[in-house]
Amino acid sequence: MGFNKETHPYLSLPDTPSIEWSMFYLDGTLIQEAEFCPREITNWVNVFLSPQDITCDDESLMRTVATCIRTGVAIITVRPMHHSHPLCISIKVPGDYHPNKASILAAAELQADWYRQEIRSGKVRIDRNLLFRGSPA
Repeated sequence: MGFNKETHPYLSLPDTPSIEWSMFYLDGTLIQEAEFCPREITNWVNVFLSPQDITCDDESLMRTVATCIRTGVAIITVRPMHHSHPLCISIKVPGDYHPNKASILAAAELQADWYRQEIRSGKVRIDRNLLFRGSPA
């Protein structure tokens, strides 16, 4: 179940109740996640940050995420955890061609690095309201 304005009025979410939203903005638009489909194989690699990371810029956050993934400090699930857990960044890894955990983590690390590069170029930013909800400012 995703967030909505009634249950989480302090979050700035678009008014589309049946859609779950990513935690990344691309060119100023919040990226829509594909709705969950049990027939499609998608893994999510979830990295948990600390409240102190609120002082880091988005590029540094994604560097930390990539490092956590590379060192195996991440949780692989079939649904993203960033909707139900603050301080979590979820990286989507689609496809059924990943034979093992190492392959999934390698793909997620590449995706995290791609986000970091796009953040550096100014095309992508993290939804910090979603990531750090409930954390002291």
